[in-house]
Amino acid sequence: MQLQSNINNQPRRGKSYYGNSYNQGQPVKFQPITEESLASRLGVTPETIRKERESQPAPLFFAWSKRKDTSGIGWEFNQKTGLYHPIT
Repeated sequence: MQLQSNINNQPRRGKSYYGNSYNQGQPVKFQPITEESLASRLGVTPETIRKERESQPAPLFFAWSKRKDTSGIGWEFNQKTGLYHPIT
């Protein structure tokens, strides 16, 4: 009986995701990705990514990719690495 009383008097702890270490108000850092990964992220084919990148200046490709990205991240191609880098 005493044990049940102690348990009932304990403060209730609901699920709270705000105190978890993965949500400390820190911005998520995106890593450079391949053409295939970017295509998947933007919902297009790798050929579309390549065509858009090659047919317009870098600032226009950035704007196009930013419009297509559900997180609003713009992407820039790096010739040296062959990867697409996020620009926020």
